[in-house]
Amino acid sequence: MSAYPFAQLKRYLTLFCALALANCGFLSGCASQPVATSDLKVGDCFNMAEEVLTGAQPAGQVERVDCQHSHNSQVVGIKKLSGNSYPGQKQLYDLALKECAREFEGFVGISYRDSKWDLYPLTPTETTWQDKSERKLTCVALSLPEQKGSLKDSG
Repeated sequence: MSAYPFAQLKRYLTLFCALALANCGFLSGCASQPVATSDLKVGDCFNMAEEVLTGAQPAGQVERVDCQHSHNSQVVGIKKLSGNSYPGQKQLYDLALKECAREFEGFVGISYRDSKWDLYPLTPTETTWQDKSERKLTCVALSLPEQKGSLKDSG
């Protein structure tokens, strides 16, 4: 039996492993993974940049992490919105505080007011409202400094 096929297989395996390690989405052990905020799911942990928290830049993309790693945010609920015309940022924010307070309590098991976490709703902008799939409130539990672990039923 020739060593050539084994050497070729070894090269393919090495290349495959290198590509897998380069692709964080392929491995669960990656520390962080950039993701659009519209793609976040309930339970996702992530880090929100200071520029987003201060309003200096929109929350278009965040670094999703495994909840066992340090993070400052976790999605505690998502509420779909309806309506054809954009209701305005103030109305959306007021609605988000009410709806997200319920989502937080259902996810964590206590009120956000009784927890060490803050409530930070992500709301659609007038531009993103045009896309019906973007018409949702993403309810985020926020902690500064960063924490480790999930808030699910941690009340």
